[in-house]
Amino acid sequence: MIPKRRLSGKPPVPPSPLDAKARALAETQAKLEAEIARQQQVIQDAPQRAKEMQQRRREELINRASRTDARPGSRVALPDRRYNEQLNVGVHARPRLRSERRRGRLLFFVLLLTFSGLVYWFYYTVTRP
Repeated sequence: MIPKRRLSGKPPVPPSPLDAKARALAETQAKLEAEIARQQQVIQDAPQRAKEMQQRRREELINRASRTDARPGSRVALPDRRYNEQLNVGVHARPRLRSERRRGRLLFFVLLLTFSGLVYWFYYTVTRP
């Protein structure tokens, strides 16, 4: 068989190193243009985002200020520990302080000694005529 002739008179040219560099440069340029467009969009959206953050922060401050029983040490309202879990779901209970634990321990031992004294007195008054 006879080999087919090509219509164009030129043989296909293999890609040269310059063509590969030009293609790589074109890809890099396209990536950089996309990045520039994205950064410009971020710059355009920045004032709106800042406004939304400021609004959110303001609402959070108002919400915090309106809950007087959630602040420890608040003189306006004493927290009701019976309903702490039901009413203030978002507020975490603070751990007991060392002084509170010490005071509770002291109260326990005072009550224990009082009860022991009462039992001692009752035993000797009932058993001895």
